[in-house]
Amino acid sequence: MKTIKYLLIITLPLIFLLSCNQESISTNQDNRIEAATNSLDVKYNYTIKGNTSDEFSFLIEGNPIDLKYAELCETYDGSSRMISEMALKYKNWWYTEMEVAYNQLLKLLDEEDSQNLIKSQTSWESYIENKKYIEESFFYQHKYDTVGELRKALSVSEEAEETKARAYSLLEYLYIINGEINMVFSEQ
Repeated sequence: MKTIKYLLIITLPLIFLLSCNQESISTNQDNRIEAATNSLDVKYNYTIKGNTSDEFSFLIEGNPIDLKYAELCETYDGSSRMISEMALKYKNWWYTEMEVAYNQLLKLLDEEDSQNLIKSQTSWESYIENKKYIEESFFYQHKYDTVGELRKALSVSEEAEETKARAYSLLEYLYIINGEINMVFSEQ
């Protein structure tokens, strides 16, 4: 059991650091970013238009949230507290994008697809809440784990990545519908 704890202590910060150093593709921002768009009552701060529905993965790589997060990672001081702070910002940024994309999809989809999206989102939110409950029960109350603050920091980092993945999914659905990636992210 101690071996697993030591492995967690050693490997989880390494995973965090690797996620901070993801390569981003340099895109020609001048050609792709348009001025703020007022589509569907939302002010977007970042817009990329694509040519085909299969370009999403390539186009989303240079998004402003990941670029800002990479900047934050450059200031990483090695503390668990800083991992938590950076991951919480990252999670909140992606959560905002997820919510905006979700609401935009509800406006665009027909009744049946909207209901399916609502079920899907409810399931995702339930999964996140259940995961938090388990972590609070087992880890935060120190019943089975003595890692403490590092474990908490890595839990927030993991939740941030899961939120990003959900936001990516919803943004991709929107991209398939309208051929654009629109984000409300602002550095302020």
